Amino acid sequence: MFGIADDDVHSFKRFDDPTAARPGQGWIYVRAPSLDLAAILSALKKGDFYASTGVELTDYQAGPKQVVVTVKQQQWSKYRIQFIGRGGRILSESDTTPATYSIKGDEGYVRARILESNGKKAWTQPVMVGSN
Repeated sequence: MFGIADDDVHSFKRFDDPTAARPGQGWIYVRAPSLDLAAILSALKKGDFYASTGVELTDYQAGPKQVVVTVKQQQWSKYRIQFIGRGGRILSESDTTPATYSIKGDEGYVRARILESNGKKAWTQPVMVGSN
């Protein structure tokens, strides 16, 4: 199951209300070799995307031994990168970018959640690890 961000608009008249569900609050970034429909759909099917409410990544690499997240930093923000495993357990945290998590093999899955000091977030798709 993939994790996505999606606009869930309920109000088109309260744009000045920060608590109102409005457009432009959540989206996904897809890593595709081109902007054509086939390439984007293929990346989506593979889970080669991450969800965001405003945090951008400059790179994300997931392999059998490690997961590496690089945040596109904004000068007015600080970032905390959390690597999360089975049951939502935080496996490790970092406040530097790039952040690396070395896979042990018993995590079930590993995904990253990036928290920005001004409330924005991003989260990657889970990488399945070991026997689930």
